[in-house]
Amino acid sequence: MRLCDFIRVSQSLILAEWEREARSHPYSQGLSRPRLLDHLPDLLDRMANMVETLHTGERQSMEGLPEVHALERLEVGYDLEQVAHEYALLRACILRLYEVHAEQVGMGEPAVMLREVRRFNQIFDAAVSTAVTCYARTRERTLVALDRISEAALGTEVLDTFLPKLLRVILESTESVDSVTLMLREENTLRMRASVGVEEALDAGFRLQVGEGFVGKVAAERRPLELHAAATDPLVKNPVLRARSIRALYGVPLSHGSDVIGVATMSSLTAASFSTEDKLLFRTMVQRISALLFQARLQEREQSQRRLLDAILTQLPVGVAVAEAPSGHLILGNQAFEDIWRHPFIHSPDLEGYRKYRGIHPDGRPFEPQEWPIARALQGEVVHAMEICILRGDGTRGVTLQNSAPLRDAQGRIIAAVVTALDITDHKAAEEQQRRTVEFRERFLGIVSHDLRNPLNAVRLSAEAILKSGSTNPGQARNARRILGSTERMRRMIADLLDFTRGQLGGGIPVNRQPVELLQLTRHVLEELETGHPGRVFRLEASGQFLGEWDPDRFAQVLGNLGKNALDYSPEGTPVDFRLRDEGATVCLEVHNEGAPIPAHELPYIFEPYQRAATGRGHSASGLGLGLFIVQQIVQAHGGTITVHSTEAEGTTFAVRLPRYGARHERSPEA
Repeated sequence: MRLCDFIRVSQSLILAEWEREARSHPYSQGLSRPRLLDHLPDLLDRMANMVETLHTGERQSMEGLPEVHALERLEVGYDLEQVAHEYALLRACILRLYEVHAEQVGMGEPAVMLREVRRFNQIFDAAVSTAVTCYARTRERTLVALDRISEAALGTEVLDTFLPKLLRVILESTESVDSVTLMLREENTLRMRASVGVEEALDAGFRLQVGEGFVGKVAAERRPLELHAAATDPLVKNPVLRARSIRALYGVPLSHGSDVIGVATMSSLTAASFSTEDKLLFRTMVQRISALLFQARLQEREQSQRRLLDAILTQLPVGVAVAEAPSGHLILGNQAFEDIWRHPFIHSPDLEGYRKYRGIHPDGRPFEPQEWPIARALQGEVVHAMEICILRGDGTRGVTLQNSAPLRDAQGRIIAAVVTALDITDHKAAEEQQRRTVEFRERFLGIVSHDLRNPLNAVRLSAEAILKSGSTNPGQARNARRILGSTERMRRMIADLLDFTRGQLGGGIPVNRQPVELLQLTRHVLEELETGHPGRVFRLEASGQFLGEWDPDRFAQVLGNLGKNALDYSPEGTPVDFRLRDEGATVCLEVHNEGAPIPAHELPYIFEPYQRAATGRGHSASGLGLGLFIVQQIVQAHGGTITVHSTEAEGTTFAVRLPRYGARHERSPEA
């Protein structure tokens, strides 16, 4: 068997033999099998291909693999001698096993075999040389960079002062890098803390949630990630990266133990990817920064906590009081606490002193001392959001929301209790006002839907009776028809007002889905429009299937409103076109009219209530200006969209797209 074929066929045997020998050395004991073998299978395949070129004459390259293997070993702590020793073991295993194979099956052509072995040794020597050179160069760059980072961090404890210095070192130490940023974690949020390079103008308030976008994904998955077209990748949420056409983007989590404390990124305007050497160097420097950052944050946090403890009682807008255990002596209270009660803080010697603070149960009973949240906290209870009506020092009543909890020492013993009190008097008054508003809305809906409709129906029925009686002269009949026309307009206005109120205040316009053949429904609506406007031409174009689940009455309302709108804003002699298209899971309806376009400044507000188009687009329209708003609400209630396109050359087209079917368990408006 040729040497190249032997390496391919015996790869598993070679790796097993090599692993057995490598494991006998201390430096490999801590590596998992995948990490130990890392790129060796690819390295063997590439070597076999290179040896085979002796027979085929093809061009093959070892580019990349030796460097990657050496850098992986540098990152896990191997020294140069250990890296070289691994390669020596691999060479010895391959040649020894091939020798055994030759002894077992005999030699075919000794000259060919010797040429293959010579070529193999040349390739292996080149791979070792490349790996050693890459290792030495990267190690030197890393040591220099780490020294510079340590120097930059000396003499300052303020994060906002030394973080840009550290990032500047990274920027100057890595090739093809145009910017470096650092986002630090605050609870579940990542906030921009420092940036250098092309992103120095980044908004310091830029934030992302852990798991959100590219940086959030790095933090959530706790591993480095790389993008090759960052400016167009949907994972990138930073507008500056998109605006400046960033190509390569590499992110590394900053970790302390098992905690991710932030994410560092480097980006390039020119390179689509970073070299393995640059990525290793970046990771190493980020690890050093993580340690420095953790120390600095500890110091900053201690200082901040001291400042906070000094200012909390005077700055906190929530009332705070502290009682010591076990006596219940009130020892501390802030200004906000005094403002809520409207009398000075009372240093009570025991629980009985709480009687000086007067609270009232909903049934009028006064609060007993042991019922107060802070007294319950002294017994080990945590009280959440307890609403208490209080009698203030000036005789007025207020409403507070109180929380309390025990404070324990290292052994778990209760040493004090703290209570916070939030004045929600104004909030409760606002809730009462909102309740009155809801009641008024319900009365308004009742008036519109019942008290106005009933007399209007009576007027309509009376006018119809006059016309049917046959005893009217032409003038009386004309007046009766005018009454019917006016009542119909009033009926539409009332319906529009009712739908508007539902859309704005009542949680949306309700829809009752049922099987509908949309083409048939559209034809029916067009017949009604033709009857009411005998001088106008309506054209219908349809292609495909139009079965689905919609509210037929509501969709007829959409068709009627869009058709009426097209009539109102187009010249008398022009047609109105209705087009239906089958788009698979959705159906598209377009209503088109000719005439003057909608002014560009009006387009963003065309679906707002009470919006009426400017004059000059045909004759004046009647109504309240609610038609398009109601159309939009009905379309949205069906889970669809509506858009408008209007130009001088093409006229005006409203396009409605609706899914054929809604959610199977859609909640009713009543629910």
